[in-house]
Amino acid sequence: MRFRTSHIWHLRAYIFQARSVLAADQSGLSDPFVRCSFQGHSQETQIIQQTLCPTWDETLIFEHIEMCGDPKTILSDPPPITPAVRLDTETTWANVLQWYTIEKNRKKGGEILAAFELILLDGKSPPPPPTRRGTLFNVPEGIRPVLQRTGIEILCWGVRAMRKYKLASVNSPSVEFEIGGKVVESTIIKSVKKNPNFASPLLFLDVLLPKEEIYLPPMNICVRDHRAFGQKPMVGVHVLTDFQAFKVPARTSQTDVLMDIQALTDIACTTQEPCLAEPKIEIQSPVKGKSKQKKKFMDLKQIDDKIDWWSKFYASIGEWDKCLKYKEFGYDTICVYPHPLEEVEGFNGFTDFCNTFTLSRGKNVDEDEDNYAGEFKGTFRIYPLPEDPKEQLPVRYFEKLSVSSDPEECMLRVYIIRAIDLQPSDSSGLADPYVEIIVGQHKCILPIEKELHVIVKDYDAVGADDVIGQTDIDLENRRLTKYRATCGLPQSYCVSGPNQWRDSKLPSEILLAVCDSYSLPAPQYGETTDIKPNPNCRVGQRVFVLEDFERGMVPNPHLGPPKERLALHILNKLPLVKEHVETRLLYSPLQPNIEQGKLQMWVDIFPTSLGEPGPPFDISPREPNEYILRLVVWNTFDVVLDEKSITGERMSDIYVKGWLSGLDDRQKTDVHYRSLNGEGNFNWRFVFPFFYLPAENNIVIKRKEHFWSMDVTEQRVRPQLVMQIWDNDLFSPDDFIGTLELNLSNMPSPSKSRSKCSLNMLQSVGNETKLVNLFECRRLNGFWPFVNEESGTPLLTGKIEMEMELVTKAEADLRPAGKAREDPNENPHLEQPKRPETSFLWFTSPWKTFKFIIWKKMKWVIIALLIILIIGLLIVLFIYAIPRLYEEHIVKSSTVKASRSPDYSFSLSYHDL
Repeated sequence: MRFRTSHIWHLRAYIFQARSVLAADQSGLSDPFVRCSFQGHSQETQIIQQTLCPTWDETLIFEHIEMCGDPKTILSDPPPITPAVRLDTETTWANVLQWYTIEKNRKKGGEILAAFELILLDGKSPPPPPTRRGTLFNVPEGIRPVLQRTGIEILCWGVRAMRKYKLASVNSPSVEFEIGGKVVESTIIKSVKKNPNFASPLLFLDVLLPKEEIYLPPMNICVRDHRAFGQKPMVGVHVLTDFQAFKVPARTSQTDVLMDIQALTDIACTTQEPCLAEPKIEIQSPVKGKSKQKKKFMDLKQIDDKIDWWSKFYASIGEWDKCLKYKEFGYDTICVYPHPLEEVEGFNGFTDFCNTFTLSRGKNVDEDEDNYAGEFKGTFRIYPLPEDPKEQLPVRYFEKLSVSSDPEECMLRVYIIRAIDLQPSDSSGLADPYVEIIVGQHKCILPIEKELHVIVKDYDAVGADDVIGQTDIDLENRRLTKYRATCGLPQSYCVSGPNQWRDSKLPSEILLAVCDSYSLPAPQYGETTDIKPNPNCRVGQRVFVLEDFERGMVPNPHLGPPKERLALHILNKLPLVKEHVETRLLYSPLQPNIEQGKLQMWVDIFPTSLGEPGPPFDISPREPNEYILRLVVWNTFDVVLDEKSITGERMSDIYVKGWLSGLDDRQKTDVHYRSLNGEGNFNWRFVFPFFYLPAENNIVIKRKEHFWSMDVTEQRVRPQLVMQIWDNDLFSPDDFIGTLELNLSNMPSPSKSRSKCSLNMLQSVGNETKLVNLFECRRLNGFWPFVNEESGTPLLTGKIEMEMELVTKAEADLRPAGKAREDPNENPHLEQPKRPETSFLWFTSPWKTFKFIIWKKMKWVIIALLIILIIGLLIVLFIYAIPRLYEEHIVKSSTVKASRSPDYSFSLSYHDL
């Protein structure tokens, strides 16, 4: 390609600064400079020694560059450096610095803040050059960023998990902070193993920085280790580029931070209101003769034996069937978070005191390798300063620290509640999980042992146990945060009972520490008198009254002094961590990005310097109590007669069967044969042992699912008693007559008379039913109806008279009783039932069969048949004897005639007949 004309151009490259440059030296830093090449011309900036964020503030000028082609074409399609093209030297406009990405082998090597300007000369003079700095040209004022005086408060707290550098441990590090050409260095840690925190953590930088966020230079955080013979190798570096989280307004005076909390503003400040009444509540109690009677007082301590920590947990998540009436008695609930505590909105990951910055080191290479060097803990506060150095500086944010940098020995209480959706590790699709806790060695000293590792493993009888997943908790951040994540605050201050105070400090002491951390004066408590019994407290500019917090609350006999209760109410309105259960995700080292389940837990941290904490919560799984249900079946009445005898009369062979739902132990009475009026007599005892959880109102069943199962599984069912009445058949299946299902904790009260026993007693049929709890009354005796709903409508098919008694295992050992009428036949003693003579099994009692079945119905028929049979037999004998008698008579008559005997008489003997 040939061009007829060429043009003379003038190029200016404004190179201001760079950030996040790749480390090219073993020290982890670089000696960066910029080489700018254009149309065969090349220039370089000055070299900035040992930095990753250099500031050159330099203009490179390329004079008299000859380029062919139409200038308008170059204007529309500039060279790859994308300069601002000017076709007239007299035309001026403000050029804008921009960030350009630097790449090395397709890998990001940093960013450079620069601008480029291409000016057409063609015989004209170039624009005047910028001001000089020695032999170098500065970036012009219209292009370079506008700087302002800026204050940077640095909290240089410490270093963590520092890895070895050149086979030697990092033991005495210090930290350098470089930004805008200014450098400040921290003190030296004497021994990281004894205390990884800095003795003097507060630093300050007064530096000129650009006003615009886009032009802000990064901050280099360099960690150096002080070794023998004056060696100070850099063992880690972090480049901070985003300052938005650390920018704050300048403080001209101390402010009352409590005035900005909306929850406290909503509390009305009154001065005179009566305090709570004595700690009693009103409950409903049944009175004889009435189904409902109100206003009877009972001390809450009478129900504490049924209240445990799990009641509070289930009440907090809304599972009311497992916590009885916990919330109705005014007890506390807790916050159950569906995520880790650090992710709760408002807590900001507990980074309010200090942040954690990852350190890297070493020369960057193309191969992927572990460049991790450790962690730096600290934070910054950045705000503008007055331009006039004589003006007073703003009030510093880190003027006073609320915690000490010295190591603190702590007592840890780790509460593991339950695991959810664990990934199975066995071929059966199940797991045998257990929890392993790792922190420190024999005791926890913060910040030396700051990581708490909670590992869920799967137990294997053969081979090593498999790791299902684990979660890690930064204990130090929880101790340092202003949100007080060491021990959650309960809703009320109780000195006894299931919600007894467990913190090392009293609420008033905690409130005093919170006010001190906010630089507020100590709380002032008003004196209480008989005229003004309601306590009040002044915090900052506000006055709080106890009645404003406890108005409408259910009184609790376990509450502590009013002063402590008021302090706790104020604390609960502050943005502090409340009593909680957090849900943490579990991850496996083999599959780090795949969730392996969830773990609900919480951690309490108690510094030993504060004294002994309160008693821990008992969160052990609920253990069921062993009960024995003794049920005596006395009689049945009005049972539907299900069969006909051979004589056509209605009858039933009655027996009763019973069991508890979920249990395999099914018991039945003997058979009352041939009940002709629906009555059955048994005097038979059922004995059902079972395990019961009063707090959940469930029967606990433990058994193996299969014969070859190694472990038992647990099932929880309602305490449901099932009674059924059947008709016994010898050669065909027994016929079902009716059933009775009773919930032992909520069952209809029995009828005291047989005539009043009806279907209206059952909940499924009648609505207005008096209900009783067998676990409270322990003994019941009376009549209950049997019902049959096979036809779709409930039918009364019989009545049963029975006695129920519920005893504990210890009571059963003192008052034993056997099944049926077996020994020991006591409590109560059961006699053989006095059944009518008509009750028998026909083929085992033939004489009774004849007497009560055949003779009863066919007596006169049988007598008539006997008479007819006798008469017929006599007639047959007479007819049989007449021919012989006649023959003998003729023979004797002939003999008499022949002998002419004068004697004409004869005799007939009985033998002749």
